[in-house]
Amino acid sequence: MSSIIVIGTDPPCGRCKTTEKIAKEAVRELGLNIEVKHISIYSEEAKKYDVLITPAVVINDKVVISGKVPSKEDIKRKIKEELKI
Repeated sequence: MSSIIVIGTDPPCGRCKTTEKIAKEAVRELGLNIEVKHISIYSEEAKKYDVLITPAVVINDKVVISGKVPSKEDIKRKIKEELKI
């Protein structure tokens, strides 16, 4: 199953919250049934992605955006590329 993860600070900063919100909106607008999950940059799960700057967006275990708040169109494009839709 496809997955989207937003890696950010804990508690989430404004940039991380905005990125998660945009990702959820993009998924909804694309009509996909994919959970968008937030994880802490300090978590064991996040270590495997080797992210140094937050927020970061991971789609199907691949870091596709890091260090900036992406536009909704950026996230939609990345989702389509990674999920081949």
